Amino acid sequence: MIKKIATLSSVTIAASYLYVKVREKRSYKSFLYELMLKITNTKSSFENVENAQKSLDAVKEETKGLYNGTEYRFKHRVQATTVQQSTVYTINNQSDRQQQVVLYIHGGAWFQNPMKNHFDYIDTLASELNAKIVLPIYPKVPHATYKETFTLLKEIYESIVRELEDPHQIIVMGDSAGGQIALSFAQYIKMQSLPQPSNIILISPVLDATLSNPESAVYEEIDPMLAREGSKFFLELWSGDLSLTDWRVSPMFGDLEGLGHITLIIGTKETLYPDVLKLSNMLNKKNISHDFLPGYNLFHIYPVFPIPERAQLITKLKQIIKKY
Repeated sequence: MIKKIATLSSVTIAASYLYVKVREKRSYKSFLYELMLKITNTKSSFENVENAQKSLDAVKEETKGLYNGTEYRFKHRVQATTVQQSTVYTINNQSDRQQQVVLYIHGGAWFQNPMKNHFDYIDTLASELNAKIVLPIYPKVPHATYKETFTLLKEIYESIVRELEDPHQIIVMGDSAGGQIALSFAQYIKMQSLPQPSNIILISPVLDATLSNPESAVYEEIDPMLAREGSKFFLELWSGDLSLTDWRVSPMFGDLEGLGHITLIIGTKETLYPDVLKLSNMLNKKNISHDFLPGYNLFHIYPVFPIPERAQLITKLKQIIKKY
């Protein structure tokens, strides 16, 4: 009996491996991470308002006040400082005014602190780009709205600009909620007459806080991580007194002229895919140069996970950063 079960399991694994490699043309490791997301029911927090509220209640004491640290062991030298009552990590600071700097704005649906995978990803970026990474643990809902984060990021950004020879050395990058914040913040600093970063790299960004694109319903069915109803609950908290169509929470509705070079990264198994594609088309119509990098059959914020597609993406990002 055990032998039969073992044989059946081997056949199942072999079949799934062939399907993923031949039909979906992606790594088997990405399939396993997607399977893990499904098994752990990551999506449940976003499926309805009730679940979203429960998830918020479960972490709101943890996200109140200063970040209590991570167990991740960095490969690079790391410093933790406090700016405006928020913890800010600096990784791989070489004290070189010519060093490239990535201001990384982590995701977490505006209510969660970064995952361990976020730290692994930025540690990898530090190595691959030989860059200093600045990671603010910005204020979360229900304790704050977009206002406090913009104020925090402005102070950090101004400090980065002062420390460098050229603001062109700056890259602003963010994933998911952090992607939304990154593109909105780029518009904000333009209005504040601050220099733009050379690149704005957005991984699975939320671009329209109304989440009303009718095409998203089809993608939501196959998305193992996100759903719209719960996401909108968090966005309504994050937006405070703003309309959900305001550029400060819906960056695709803002002024996209005169920003750093935008790169859009999105998996085709994402609820957010139609909006990211829509923004790419909008930028094309406005003759705004940008890069659109779809991850075929990949899931939300896939580069944050240690899968082969991450390495492939970073190779592309190096080429884009060198060009712009």
